[in-house]
Amino acid sequence: MTSPIGEDDLAAWIDGRLSPERQRLVDAYLEGQPDVHARLREHAEQARALASLFAPIAEEPIPATMRVAAIRGRQRQPPWQLAIAASLLLAVGFGGGWSSARWSGEPHAGIAALANEASDNFRVYAADRIRPAEIGPDQRAMLIRWTSSRLGERVTIPDLSTAGYRYGGGRLVATPHGPAALLLYDGPQASKLAVLTRPMQIDKSASMTSTSSGTMGRVTWAVDGIGYSVVGERPAAELHPIANEVRRQADAALVS
Repeated sequence: MTSPIGEDDLAAWIDGRLSPERQRLVDAYLEGQPDVHARLREHAEQARALASLFAPIAEEPIPATMRVAAIRGRQRQPPWQLAIAASLLLAVGFGGGWSSARWSGEPHAGIAALANEASDNFRVYAADRIRPAEIGPDQRAMLIRWTSSRLGERVTIPDLSTAGYRYGGGRLVATPHGPAALLLYDGPQASKLAVLTRPMQIDKSASMTSTSSGTMGRVTWAVDGIGYSVVGERPAAELHPIANEVRRQADAALVS
């Protein structure tokens, strides 16, 4: 008996990973679903553009400038160099197809802005049932190379399995304060969790702050110029132990 067309089939159609038999079935299904077909074609075109644009980067080792000594040293960079770097990153990012979430527009900066960016991106991508992540969980090394190169900071992917969350992939996103890495996790009873990280121009070191946005809790902090925000549809108090684990692993990666 032929199984019905599901979300896994649609995601595989985007990536060109269907078997010939399944490809024919999905193509026949999409002929009767023009809106879905158009949306999938758009996703496929974006995926091909990203793969073509960043293929050379994906094969490169993490640059020496992103290792621990260089990261520490960059905290002493003159402000004008940081401004130029941010401008270049944004120009490349938008030209290369960074996914842009709908920002809240609240007049905040620093940690407050990072928390808003995390919840805004969470609303967009955690709810995406077809392609929430641009790079899947089986391509961790590629995501680390790509996001580390774009952010100019070493990105790590925390293991949150002890908290019941499985890494589901990630993507590069644009924020009003520059590019950020968004890491997505799947938890019990179809729950979702995300970690957003980016370089900080202000609030370069800030203790953990718990906030909420609607039904979402957020725990946000910064260490040595790198900001982190853990967001999920549960109270911030329940996210705190998870945020502590993210921070522990991120701190360990910096000194390893």
